[in-house]
Amino acid sequence: MNAQIRPWFAALAVTVIVGGGCKKKEPPPPAVDTTAMAPAPAPVQVTSLDIGKSIGSDMKVTTQTTEFGTRDTIYAAVATSGTGTGNLAARWTFQDGQVVDSSSRSIAPTGDAITEFHISKPSRWPAGSYSIEILLNGQSVQKKDFTVK
Repeated sequence: MNAQIRPWFAALAVTVIVGGGCKKKEPPPPAVDTTAMAPAPAPVQVTSLDIGKSIGSDMKVTTQTTEFGTRDTIYAAVATSGTGTGNLAARWTFQDGQVVDSSSRSIAPTGDAITEFHISKPSRWPAGSYSIEILLNGQSVQKKDFTVK
């Protein structure tokens, strides 16, 4: 190699080696969270109240009615949706607000659910106007009127 080219070649080689080694490393890209955040579960709420003379194995009223005979068992199916715990109560009243029966159930649904309530009276119901009121955690959420003939 020519004596004039050698120093220039050596300087070029050093520049390439040193220059390449001094390059600042790029930081890695931030990690991307690929897990989708699940929405918060909806709280329990009453979606419907059906009444009738019988219920099926799924706890739903088989034939809805608001007219009953004096010897009928009266069923109520309360549909709820949402997730959580709570207390579901049924208050059955006669004409002037006289409480005929009341009962409650602790519930802990994880989605759609049905809770059944019923009343019966072997000695016959007095004819007249009745109602059922559904309470969720002590708050009235549904009411339905019916008659006994």
